[in-house]
Amino acid sequence: MIFLDTSAAVKALIDEAESAAVLHLFADGTEFVASRLLAVELHAVADRRSLRHERVDDLLSHISLVSLDDETMIRAIDLHSGLRAMDALHLATAIRLKDTISAVLTYDQELAEAARQSGLPVSSPSWARAPSLIPPRLDASPPAVPSPAGEAPSPAPVD
Repeated sequence: MIFLDTSAAVKALIDEAESAAVLHLFADGTEFVASRLLAVELHAVADRRSLRHERVDDLLSHISLVSLDDETMIRAIDLHSGLRAMDALHLATAIRLKDTISAVLTYDQELAEAARQSGLPVSSPSWARAPSLIPPRLDASPPAVPSPAGEAPSPAPVD
């Protein structure tokens, strides 16, 4: 399971550099977990970028969201990470889940460095192939993959 940061999740909604890499992970059935803060941040992105909120909800349906508890809030304060508040809370959540996650997926360099300093592996994949060329998983039905351009999600391609 991979901890998903907002900087990575937004690439599944908006066509940006590395969007293909993130979409590939979703299409491949990678399991994601994130702080419930991700929902707040992605809906704010939808408001700012005039995206349909249904696209955000569809993306969030592919991510396990964990609530913030008092221990996580205190950890975010005690880390003295120098990160912005939301990033500090994401980092504290990832640390709380360190035995469950294999990496933190982020394109935020400050968060990536703070995660590394906290002993968490970090991933920021780059992949040049278009999502439409991604081969489907052969062992499962392909999940719906959110498109980055604002249109409705479509099923993963099947040959």
